[in-house]
Amino acid sequence: MMRKTTLAGGAAALALLTCAMPAAAQQRTFNVPAQGVASAISAFARQAGLQVVAPADGLEGVRTQALKGPMDARAALRKLIDGTGLEIVSDSNGVIVLRRATTQATAIEPEPIALDTIIVTAQKREEAAQGVPISLTAFSGRAVETYRLESLRDISRLTPGLLVSSFSQSSPTIAIRGATNTFTQIGANKPVAVVIDDLFVPRNSAAAFELYGLNSVQVLKGPQGTLFGRNVTGGAIVLDTGKPAYGDASGAIRIGAGDYDLKQVDGRVDIPVGDTLAFRLAGSLKQHEGYGKDRLTGREQDDLDSKSLRAQARLQASDDVEVLLGADYAEDHNGGRTLSSKAAGSDGDRRTSELGYNQGFARNQWGASGRIYWNAPVGQVTAITGYRGSQSGEDYSGTGASYRFLTGTNTQSVNRDVDDVGLFSQEVRWASPKWSRGDLVAGVYFADEDAKRQLRTRGLAAVSGVALSDVLTDQAVKTRSYAAFVDGTLRLPAAFDLTLGARYTHDEKTASLVRTDFVRPATGSFMARDLKADWSEVTPRAVLSWTPREDFKVYGSVTRGYTAGGFNTDAAVITALTKPFDPETVTNYELGVKSQWLADTLRINASVFHMDYKDKQELFFNNLTRVLTITNAGQATVEGAEVEIAWRPLPWLNLSANYGLLDTVYDDFVIPGGAVNTGNPLGSSPRNKGSLAADVRVPLDGAGYVTGAISWAYTDSYYTGATKDPNLHIDSYALTNLSLGYESQDGRWMLTAWAKNLGDVDFLLTPSTQGVLAEYLGEPRTVGVMLSAKF
Repeated sequence: MMRKTTLAGGAAALALLTCAMPAAAQQRTFNVPAQGVASAISAFARQAGLQVVAPADGLEGVRTQALKGPMDARAALRKLIDGTGLEIVSDSNGVIVLRRATTQATAIEPEPIALDTIIVTAQKREEAAQGVPISLTAFSGRAVETYRLESLRDISRLTPGLLVSSFSQSSPTIAIRGATNTFTQIGANKPVAVVIDDLFVPRNSAAAFELYGLNSVQVLKGPQGTLFGRNVTGGAIVLDTGKPAYGDASGAIRIGAGDYDLKQVDGRVDIPVGDTLAFRLAGSLKQHEGYGKDRLTGREQDDLDSKSLRAQARLQASDDVEVLLGADYAEDHNGGRTLSSKAAGSDGDRRTSELGYNQGFARNQWGASGRIYWNAPVGQVTAITGYRGSQSGEDYSGTGASYRFLTGTNTQSVNRDVDDVGLFSQEVRWASPKWSRGDLVAGVYFADEDAKRQLRTRGLAAVSGVALSDVLTDQAVKTRSYAAFVDGTLRLPAAFDLTLGARYTHDEKTASLVRTDFVRPATGSFMARDLKADWSEVTPRAVLSWTPREDFKVYGSVTRGYTAGGFNTDAAVITALTKPFDPETVTNYELGVKSQWLADTLRINASVFHMDYKDKQELFFNNLTRVLTITNAGQATVEGAEVEIAWRPLPWLNLSANYGLLDTVYDDFVIPGGAVNTGNPLGSSPRNKGSLAADVRVPLDGAGYVTGAISWAYTDSYYTGATKDPNLHIDSYALTNLSLGYESQDGRWMLTAWAKNLGDVDFLLTPSTQGVLAEYLGEPRTVGVMLSAKF
């Protein structure tokens, strides 16, 4: 109760502090002589304490008017750009975006050549990605559509340091710089967070879904504990769905078809009501037949039937207050994974399974949020209230062959895994203007999570199929998290900036487990309720950056993050449940550069990093205690380098290349009475990973455009766990995607033919050693067409 009062008091104090600050942000004193547009806008932004994003080319020789004296910042900007052919297209959260006025666009330059400017929220305020001293990969909505990035797995192909794979339909593997775990217990957390419109997705079973209609995707690498809190040891994936637009109604729709009986349609429409109210409705339907099937049951596997709907309302409640309401719902189901035996019962076809078990996966998820943006006298206050929930259920065989093919004492493990998770969260933060001396972000955060899971595992005897074991674990964990954070930047002489920040987080978990052993009830059943544990962590960051010119930044940073502690709610004995495990922490040391060259047509970003893991959480069987549990057992080091290059040499051609080098090692990981994993690499950490990509939009002399995109992505070999077991090794592979199309002259419609995994490469998602050797392959080659229209 005291923490609730403290949280509410902190929010009230923050609001009062904001109101009490002087109203200096409304009036600024300007002294910007008449000069070229680029230099004038840069000088204005510094004096106004705002970020202004403007076209980088096509305005040669255009000069601005002079500004002198005190005036409102927005009025001053309108005066500055009057007659230049520029207009304000977006003004939100202290970031103003300019574009060429449509009535003059053809006269100035019909097609800009500069690279896209992507706005990100990595530092809890809207900023251009190039200005943020954090290693990140950002994709604009245009890039998501151009390269058909339809899932997080697609995003990972073009992102150095990010690996997205899958153990089963409900257990995706998401790793950033080797940070991941294989835990499915409801009492444990993952070290990479997925965030949608400022709301955390609370469970990994709800983290892999179809992407559509996004404004941007941001992959933040390395610990993000100061601004994002817990469970971001490796980083965070931030999905931004954008906002409905005021003004004229607009919309877009895409209809597609392909092999495996693919049918898909998605679209969105913005409906403004006057100048201060707008609605957005977006939806998606997608179906395809299975990429594999169980030859014993005849059931399709790795098929898909998904539906999703998203609605938003945007209200300009006053000159200083904007309200954004959102709600979404999605459901999908399929026939489970094609886990194909390499030994017993194998027919030699890697796209068939021999499970003889009716697998299936079904999920629904939903969310609702309210965001209030108040442009206070000094800075912006943002309040975010939201809820995200999901329910999923999967029936699957953990063993890669049916019991009828097994011999001796071997058994087929079959599972039913069901979870129900809900997370309510509230965040209030204040972001100051970008003053000439620096800026500041501060806030408070509260989260209340209620998670339930039922896992039933049966062991079917070889030949007969009799259930030799049958265990149901009924798991429940309630988590409350409280946090306060502050992060500020001080402008130093000689174009240096110093950023210092820290976050204090307090987590409380209450866990219950009812374990029912239907075969051995006397020895295998037990119950424990309301086990409690709490942890507190401070996660600081420090960044020193040097920006000698607007398009060149060098930074060095030290950041810290942690993955929350928890309970082993899959415990087979009560002692493995009652002792909680502590948080794991990572400290990251990084040097990076962000630069743009050749009139902003060439972008080169690079970083090198060193990460120290402490108290790494590991699941293993202790040969001395004969107990399988999660323990803070490992110390590890992760080192690497990443480089990303984007180049637009011609108005109709975009080229990109990226590469990531990853060197991971367990410094100390010895299983009591068992294996010595010290010196082994971390799981899901390929040493080399890179991609090449290009997209074109070639004009046809007044008859429309030829469009196309190609990408080639390479993933080096890696192990899926810490044991360096050759049977848990994934070989390197490279995938190629291709599209070719025609776009109308007015850009209103486009027809595109596409192919994914053009070479029909058989690549592994996960190998299995449970009972028999088996493998689960990724998607085969798929082809199709897409018709897109805008209105």
